[in-house]
Amino acid sequence: MASTPRISLFRLNQDSPQWQHLLRATLQECSYLPDPIARTYMRSYVLDRYRRAFESKIPGEKLTRSAKKGLSMLQRANEGYPKPLDKVMLMSYGRIGKRRHELITQLLKPEAPTDTDSLKELVTSVPNYQDGWEPPQIVTRLLKSQMNHGVATASRLRPQLKHVVPAIPETNSWGRPVAQSRRINIRRRWYVDTLYSLLPPLPEQELSVLNSLMTGTVPWRSFKKRPVEAPSVQVQDDSVLTFLVDGPQKSQTFGSYVYGRPHKITSRSMRRLWKRISGLVPRMHWNETSQKWSFHWDSAKIVPQAAFELDPDSDLDGIFGEPVQAKTSSKGSTQA
Repeated sequence: MASTPRISLFRLNQDSPQWQHLLRATLQECSYLPDPIARTYMRSYVLDRYRRAFESKIPGEKLTRSAKKGLSMLQRANEGYPKPLDKVMLMSYGRIGKRRHELITQLLKPEAPTDTDSLKELVTSVPNYQDGWEPPQIVTRLLKSQMNHGVATASRLRPQLKHVVPAIPETNSWGRPVAQSRRINIRRRWYVDTLYSLLPPLPEQELSVLNSLMTGTVPWRSFKKRPVEAPSVQVQDDSVLTFLVDGPQKSQTFGSYVYGRPHKITSRSMRRLWKRISGLVPRMHWNETSQKWSFHWDSAKIVPQAAFELDPDSDLDGIFGEPVQAKTSSKGSTQA
């Protein structure tokens, strides 16, 4: 008795072999990612996207185009293209995308479920924006810290805000007091824009993994793709016929490198990438003196070591050469 494919989880209404191939290929590319957090997150992200897509009523052509686009992004990231690899890393560490919304929800309301619906309910609640309303203290502290952090501002990863508090004018264009409905809308829009621009902190466990990867405490190794055996096909020499039909062909061009070129993924390149990610992750600490949350940021570049420890018995003259003798001129002045 032949076994049926295990695809009932997604309730497929499209061609099953095609979607089974796309899902298997995408999950396989997730396992090749050069970061442990990215491998775990992208696998769960892909499975969640497939489940939600097939439960919706989106046309099959649009789903196919979106699935192939995601597979292409993961393939180019594993091949070493900088922009796709950066996008995958930013999504996995919650700097962009759905995970950033989940981390903000945990920051604002730890007991709430980690989904985007709770965040929308939090920022669209009209009664919370009446006169006297103030944003949560942790949001204000993080916003001030992020605005003072040059790397987060210069990265242009999130929209930049210029005001720590909503700018509400005292009078309107007719010189009358601003209506209450307008004041509520200004506060609501400011709060939505603020949450949209924040870079939330990471959980302690993932932050510890990131620090270990940067410092080299955790050994890193690249994952090579499984070799694919090409089918044996007899190639016929149709060069003359091709020349007569299509004309002379071009040699190798740079057309495939228009949108970037692949780079070899090494431990050095990954440490630089982890360092850039670390510069966009705030570290949150509780200050016992002020009874407030404080945030500090890491540097986005690897600072070279400027001081070295030397053995007190080492021969410095032999390392740097003989010391320069001071010469005394006839007039009594000393020359180097």
